[in-house]
Amino acid sequence: MRSSFGFLGIALAASAAILWGSAGTAQSFIEGELSPYWVGALRLFFAVCFFWPLLCLNHKKSTAASASSIAVPYPVLVLMAGLAMAFFNLGFFNSVKIAGIALGSCTIIGSAPVWAGVIETIVYKKRPNRMWLIGIVIAVAGGVLMAVAQAQSVTVNPFGLLLCVITGFCYASYSLLAKELVKITTPLRATTHTFSVAVLVAAPAAFIASGMPSVDLHDALIVLYLGVVVTGVAYLLYGTALKTTSVSTCVALGLLEPVTAFILAIVVVGEAVNAGACLGLVAILGGLYFVLRSEQAPVGAKVKTVAQNA
Repeated sequence: MRSSFGFLGIALAASAAILWGSAGTAQSFIEGELSPYWVGALRLFFAVCFFWPLLCLNHKKSTAASASSIAVPYPVLVLMAGLAMAFFNLGFFNSVKIAGIALGSCTIIGSAPVWAGVIETIVYKKRPNRMWLIGIVIAVAGGVLMAVAQAQSVTVNPFGLLLCVITGFCYASYSLLAKELVKITTPLRATTHTFSVAVLVAAPAAFIASGMPSVDLHDALIVLYLGVVVTGVAYLLYGTALKTTSVSTCVALGLLEPVTAFILAIVVVGEAVNAGACLGLVAILGGLYFVLRSEQAPVGAKVKTVAQNA
C-alpha cells in the first residue's frame, strides 16, 4: 500500500511539473504589453479565484492525522509559505530578465532541488542518499546542457545568477512549508490560504514595479489559463503529492518542466530540433530515474545504502 501511495505522489508531482512546462509556450502568445510582474501577480489572482469556490464546496474536515514537524502555528506557516510563493513569482520573472531566459530558468530549476536537499537535511535531519545525489547531478547537468544548447548566446550576469539561486531557495522553502501545512490540513485548504497571502504581496509589488496593467481579452484568456491550469490545478496536484512524497523528490521532479517546454516549443511553436537539447533531455530523464529509485527504495534499504556509503 505504501508503494502505491508513493507512486501516486510521484505521478501527481510529475503532472504538476508538466503543466508548469506549458507556461512559457502559453506566455509567448501574449500580444500586448502586459509586464512580467503582472503576469505573475494575475496568475496568482486567478488561481485564488479557482481555489476559493472549490474550498467553499468542499466539506472535508481540515483536521489531519499528524501534526507539523515544525513547532510553528498554522497561521504563521501560511504566512511564511505565502511570502515564499510571492517572492518566487516576483523573483522568477525579474531574475530571468537579468540573467537571461535560458540560463536564468536553468539556474532556478537546477538550484531548487539542491536547496531542498539542504533544507531537508537541516529540518528533518534526513541526509540524501548516494542514489539521490547522483540523480540530481545528472539531471541538473542535463538541464544546463539543454539551456545552453537552446540559447543563441550565453552571457553570465553574477547578480542575475545570485537572484536566480535565491529564487530557487524560495521555491524549495515553499515546498517544505507546504508539506508541513498538508500535515495539518487538506492540500486544498492549505493551498488556498497560502496563495491568498501570496497574491496580497505580489499585486502591490507589481503595481509599484510597473504601474496599472493594460490587458485585452486575448491576453486575459492566456493569463486565465496560466492562473487556473498552470498555477491552480498544478499546485493543487503538487500539494497533494507532498503528503506522500519527500520535498526533495517533489522539487527534483520540477526538472520535467524544461523537458515539457522543450517538447512544446518543437510541436507547438515549430522550433528546430536541437541535438544538444535532446541529449540534455535524456540526461534529465536519466537523472530523475535515479531520484525516483531513491524515493521508492524501502526505508531499510535506504539506511543500508547510507551505511555502506559511509
